[in-house]
Amino acid sequence: MIKRFALFSCLLLTFASSLAFAYDRSDFLFLDEIEIGMIGVGRTIVAGDVIEEFTVDILGVIDQAGTLSDFIVVRVSGDLIGRSGGIAQGMSGSPVYVNGKLIGALSRAANWSKAIMPIGLVTPIEPMLDVLDDARAASIAAVPAAAVLADVAFVQMGSRPSDDLVAALPNVIFSYPVSTPLITTGLTGRSLDILMSGLSSHGLSAKLVTDVLDAGIQPEIRGLSSLGLTLLPLAGTGAATPADPATLIAGGSVGVALASGDISVGSLGTITYRDGDLLVAYGHPFINNGSSQFPLTSVSIIDTMKSFQASFKLGTLGDSLGTILEDRAAAIGGQLGPVADLIELSLEVRDADRDLDRSYSVGLVDEPRILPELLLSTGFQAIDTTLDRLGQGTVEVTYQILGDNMPFPLERKDVFFSSADVAVYAPWQLASIVAFLQYNAFEDPRITNITASMQITEEIKGIQIGALTLDRPIYAPGDTIHYEVALQTFQGEASIERGSLLIPVNLVTDFIVIRAYGGPRYLEAGETAAEFEGLADLVEAIEQIPSYDMLTVELFAYDLYSVDPSALFGVTEATYEFPGYGVYDEREIVVPLLLDANTATQSQPEDSSEGPGW
Repeated sequence: MIKRFALFSCLLLTFASSLAFAYDRSDFLFLDEIEIGMIGVGRTIVAGDVIEEFTVDILGVIDQAGTLSDFIVVRVSGDLIGRSGGIAQGMSGSPVYVNGKLIGALSRAANWSKAIMPIGLVTPIEPMLDVLDDARAASIAAVPAAAVLADVAFVQMGSRPSDDLVAALPNVIFSYPVSTPLITTGLTGRSLDILMSGLSSHGLSAKLVTDVLDAGIQPEIRGLSSLGLTLLPLAGTGAATPADPATLIAGGSVGVALASGDISVGSLGTITYRDGDLLVAYGHPFINNGSSQFPLTSVSIIDTMKSFQASFKLGTLGDSLGTILEDRAAAIGGQLGPVADLIELSLEVRDADRDLDRSYSVGLVDEPRILPELLLSTGFQAIDTTLDRLGQGTVEVTYQILGDNMPFPLERKDVFFSSADVAVYAPWQLASIVAFLQYNAFEDPRITNITASMQITEEIKGIQIGALTLDRPIYAPGDTIHYEVALQTFQGEASIERGSLLIPVNLVTDFIVIRAYGGPRYLEAGETAAEFEGLADLVEAIEQIPSYDMLTVELFAYDLYSVDPSALFGVTEATYEFPGYGVYDEREIVVPLLLDANTATQSQPEDSSEGPGW
């Protein structure tokens, strides 16, 4: 099990407050001291983990409402910039010094028709120190004066603007983030697409467990690109920087890990300032998460790759050395030492056709905003790699989820089959269950371990529900309904399932519905959602929802007291299990219910007690 440490924000606050007045203004140059024409240097790594310098010319200051919208406009030059192809992704956080004093972090690239050389924006040091300390006691309100760029508009964009747009508006500076690109290992093909773009539920035929509970919040899985993150076009390979805190210095590289193990996902950027065990980096948010618990890692930079779209640093994440505790507009702030909690994910995949077993172990950050994407992409990768094919098949899956605040482990089995893509449903179900638990209304489950064991065959092991027949056309309260359900295995044999349902003697309704269906069902219009009293109720409800190897024959009644004339509610049911097979389709019959039992009996033929097949 991944080692867990308790990290409390109050400890950081206590520590930060003790340093709130520790900063000596002589170590920094604040925004109100910036002057046009100042020359400085920036520090960063472009290759080989060697910190190098580049030249910075200050062009002016952008002063907008609030300190978080203030920037220092700089022109960057030098051999390092030329080798990098400009301001590259991963340079965000690079410290900038004037006369040996730290003024802030290079955080954005910019385009301005009046500037020939590459220009960028520097996040002033004041708000970054606020992130480091989590207090404003040491910060001084900046009132920029002579350095303010007059008659210049400032527009922030999500990506680099076109040259034509920049040329058409000479008095506008267009900025765009020097993003913190994601580094991944172990994810390929569509798993990467799912990580970044999510997976639409459109076209999915199976009902997921959480779909039928009709309770809680169902977050949309939109992918990490919706959080402003980009993916490096190349995956870094090679040895990472040894886990030595001494390597984490201003101008050096730092990583934020989201997943580690057989599959890893994380980002890299540059350290702006370090004060003892505390540091700030990036000069902009990572995912703007606020208080966070992300592993802080060492990074090894292999090289900086030139690109027409955006140059980028190519690197690898190393071992965890601490925790990113703050993810704010001006910077990310972390502390060396205790490492953030991780959820241990274990995936076991068996290709039954080839008698092949593979195991995957990954540590995932406990952050509900991104955990579904991590689970989905990891699950797809595990299945695709093991099967080494795409297409049809049947998967039998067993889930187990444990948490510090969960009263007992959640355990569930299910069966899914697909004629197009067998990899879809098992990871999707897992991601939906975990998201449902994390967004429940009662308490944080503090999930610690997630296990999914999947056995997959190329055979479509489906059972289709065919005809449903009843022994009578009319019933009365207290009668027993005898039924037959015709079943057909996919390209296999036909069979008949027989059973009976007892109509309650006190049932008052005009019509009843007998329905045969596979797996779970949605809440009917005449039913009220279950009322849960705590997390234990939710866990139990998820475990008890029928799986797709279950055939259910259920008696429904129309609710005479509902304003909706089609409102049904479930009365009683019978279930049948078909291990290893997915039961699909549904059939139903609507018949009248006569409240006068004598009338019902008189309306039946003399041999009606036998019915079809009895």
